[in-house]
Amino acid sequence: MEIPPKQSRSGLPRGIDRLPNGTYRARVTYNGRQVSIGTFVAKGDAQAALAIARSELARKIFVPPRELRASRASHAANEARQALTVRQWADDWLARLEDAGRSPGTTRSYRSTLDAHVLPAIGDKRLSDVTDDDVQAFLAKLKGKPGAWTNAARTTRSLFLAAVSARAGGLTESPVSITIPKPAKSRENTVRDTDLATPAEVRKMAAGMPEALRIGVPLAAWCSLRLGEVLGLQRGDFDHLDDPDNAVVHIRRQWNSKASPPGYTEPKAESRRTLSIPPALVPEIVTHLETYTRPEKSAPLIPSAQNPQTPVSQTAFDVAWRKAREAVRTGFRF
Repeated sequence: MEIPPKQSRSGLPRGIDRLPNGTYRARVTYNGRQVSIGTFVAKGDAQAALAIARSELARKIFVPPRELRASRASHAANEARQALTVRQWADDWLARLEDAGRSPGTTRSYRSTLDAHVLPAIGDKRLSDVTDDDVQAFLAKLKGKPGAWTNAARTTRSLFLAAVSARAGGLTESPVSITIPKPAKSRENTVRDTDLATPAEVRKMAAGMPEALRIGVPLAAWCSLRLGEVLGLQRGDFDHLDDPDNAVVHIRRQWNSKASPPGYTEPKAESRRTLSIPPALVPEIVTHLETYTRPEKSAPLIPSAQNPQTPVSQTAFDVAWRKAREAVRTGFRF
């Protein structure tokens, strides 16, 4: 004979109460507190759920529904993290770099290397499945191309180190173990006396440039400017040109030809600065501004012939520069 469950004051089995909306709530005592195991439209369903919960309590396998839902959600999230592919993380990584203020040229270079060498090889693999052997395999195909090998190796290493930092794909350590040789010192990173132009050579190289571009050569020489910084100059960047002894130029931006599309960006290595202009150069700047630069402060110092709202392209300037410098010193670097 089945013993009927004790009734509560409401006439319902103990552990079940009726809510104002007409549904039935079932609860059990777990670790000294009342725990809801759900609400039900039918009283019979509530009773069945209550019976199951009490059975699990007796067998000490009961888990409160809220904890069970949280565990399932955590498991699902972990599975989603584990399923993250290299391609998906690469897109996320590049977006994070852009948000962090990395230059468009840098992210564009990373994207080019990823698309050309990394993603075709391991893009569809899960981050957590990539091994050092996988990386070494696609790098081995680039051994005959030192530049491509170095770019691919550095990009891959950075990609996985960032994944570890972000715990992307559940990674706690990078699978990439690459030793990238340091570049040998060359004339590109060691300045010698022969790398510097004499004042006479600067004058000759400037004279060989088209008049509309000529000012770029002495500005770069006497104010130590990169080409991107020269092309990034605007009328408003010059101050006190009426007083040559106190004239200055403000380096506030560079023209970045590698950006997509090309445009103004911050100078390299946060190198915003204000520089004194040699007094002898001031008249040349004034003449150039009066002749070739539009009157508004944001007007490019050396405007494009096609669109005076933007600077002349680096390519167009470089073509003229190479022709001018070859007549003075072959191969000299701007």
